Amino acid sequence: MLEAMEEHVLIGGKKFFDGDEINMVDIAFCMVAHWLGAIEDAAGLKVFEPHKFPRVSSWIQNFKSVPVIKDNLPDTDKIVAHLKRLKEMLLTSKSN
Repeated sequence: MLEAMEEHVLIGGKKFFDGDEINMVDIAFCMVAHWLGAIEDAAGLKVFEPHKFPRVSSWIQNFKSVPVIKDNLPDTDKIVAHLKRLKEMLLTSKSN
């Protein structure tokens, strides 16, 4: 998915998928912009490497800097804590 995004994002100097304003495609990929990092932190693994996906990395920065997005993203620390609790619950239930 990251490779496909890298091929299609910021083409022609655009800030977002379809120009200089966010649209539904950008919102659909919000998971990559915000949740992927939290999932990586909770799982203790690295999936997204900015140097491998420089256009996606720039898009993430652009997307998260839009005031309406920045002001409404959930707190990353709370997401990570929640995901870690879920992981522990799943691991505990598997061992029973």
